[in-house]
Amino acid sequence: MQHGDGVGRQLGFPTANIQLKHNRPPLSGIFVVRAHIEDMPAMPGVASLGVRPTMKQNGKPVLEVHLFNFAQQIYNRHMHVDFLHKLRDEAKFPDLQSLTQQIALDVEHARAFFLNHRDTETQRNSKTNSGVIA
Repeated sequence: MQHGDGVGRQLGFPTANIQLKHNRPPLSGIFVVRAHIEDMPAMPGVASLGVRPTMKQNGKPVLEVHLFNFAQQIYNRHMHVDFLHKLRDEAKFPDLQSLTQQIALDVEHARAFFLNHRDTETQRNSKTNSGVIA
C-alpha cells in the first residue's frame, strides 16, 4: 500500500491506496469488497477502482479500499482484495460535497450487502469448519 493524497481521510472515509501495475484494470467502479491483510482476519469494506474523475483529469487507475471500523496503519503490508459485488460505475461529481454524500451511500449499501449475506457466509464457514472441534 502507498500513501495517497489524504482526500479520503479528509472526507471521513480513509482508504488504503494500492497503485496498480496495469494501466487498464479489467474492472472499474465502486465495489463491495472483503480485504485480507497479512496476519489479520478478513475485513469488510467498499472500494473504488478507477481513475478518480472527480479528483484528477487523466489520472492513473488506483484501487482505494475503505475498511469498516478500521483505523490501523497498514503501510508496507500486503493486501488481497476480493470483489464481491459491484455497486455502481465510477462517476465524476461536481464538488467534494456531492462526492462525500455518494461515498456515504456507497458505504451504507456495502454494509447492507454484508448484512443481507450474513446467513450465506455463516453457512459457508460452517461447511468449511465442519468436523473441527474447538
